[in-house]
Amino acid sequence: MSFTSVTLRDLMKWEHLIMGTDIVPKQRVSSILAGKHTSMMRGRGLDFEEVRNYVPGDDIRNIDWKVTARTKKTHTKVFNEEKERPALVIVDQTSFLNFGSSQYLKSVIAAQAAAMAAFRTVKKGDRCGGLVFNDNSSDWFAPRRSRQAIMQLLKAVSNKNQILSEVKQTQSNALQLHNALKRVANYVTHDFIISIISDFSHCEDNTFKIIKQMAQHNDIICVHIEDEIDHITHLQNIVITNGGKQLFWKKQKQKTINLENETELDFKNKLKELNRKYLVPVLYLNTAQALEEQIKNIFKQRR
Repeated sequence: MSFTSVTLRDLMKWEHLIMGTDIVPKQRVSSILAGKHTSMMRGRGLDFEEVRNYVPGDDIRNIDWKVTARTKKTHTKVFNEEKERPALVIVDQTSFLNFGSSQYLKSVIAAQAAAMAAFRTVKKGDRCGGLVFNDNSSDWFAPRRSRQAIMQLLKAVSNKNQILSEVKQTQSNALQLHNALKRVANYVTHDFIISIISDFSHCEDNTFKIIKQMAQHNDIICVHIEDEIDHITHLQNIVITNGGKQLFWKKQKQKTINLENETELDFKNKLKELNRKYLVPVLYLNTAQALEEQIKNIFKQRR
């Protein structure tokens, strides 16, 4: 596999990695990475949750007679009802991700992460769709439960990834990401699983606001792709090359360095707020390691 681009065949290999190995460990049902999730709806389901005081309108078949006899008050059993959770994979393939200082480009890691998320969703029996966008266009796929649907989604990812090799000028992905999430927000209702795969560069407050709004009724996973050079360009003089041409990056003035440090700290705080206040997991992926190794390490640390 080329580390600078991916083909549909490359991405389809993730079907076997997900289906045939334990690259992503099995999660308990309530995990947002699980697939079929425990909903907030009350009813007759597979999982017993609690016993509470009987409320007029409750199903009398759920009355817990032992607790009722012991407490002299009518109590009823409450169950969590399982239901399908449609998933959407939002994939950034803009020119801003056509960069990597180590083994992989950000765009390649983003494409692989999309394949992993899509195949894991189907493996759990849920419907999967998504939105793939670049500098100039976006491709929308409504959630469906079939291998053919995943192939169509990943074909769009690989096509847009291949286009990146022809891009002559890099531009900010802030507007494209904002428009993509705005479109998704207008589509989803509640109980969706939405994976947003990007480096979130220049992500504005209004964009974070959309993520927060969707997180109120859906499960959001932010996959943040970063490169080592993202954090050192303001610290030292370095030479950047694409194998043919070289660029000398001169150390910046202290005032500019301080401004960049503040901007980076503000960005990290916004990601932390998503996780802490809105319960949005943020997975940090890099361009130095193979994705499968990174995923294994992430779950190993969480265990």
